[in-house]
Amino acid sequence: MRLSAEDAAWGRMRDRYAGAWSIWRSDRGRWYATRRTGALSRAEMDAGLVMTVFGDDADELTAILAEQERFAVQALSGS
Repeated sequence: MRLSAEDAAWGRMRDRYAGAWSIWRSDRGRWYATRRTGALSRAEMDAGLVMTVFGDDADELTAILAEQERFAVQALSGS
């Protein structure tokens, strides 16, 4: 059975972010990701990190997750 493009994108994202984010699609087609790492500190939230993000499609969610990775690096470096 051949996977749809969305199913293939979902599988790639789940593999890439395994352990860090739980990724799913809503019944209305919106893409979500929730951190698996536990609660964020006030400093992490002040740096722009959030627990759950969403996008209209896989590309938008991927961009948001990349931004969250950049924010995490900045929070760890103190800048």
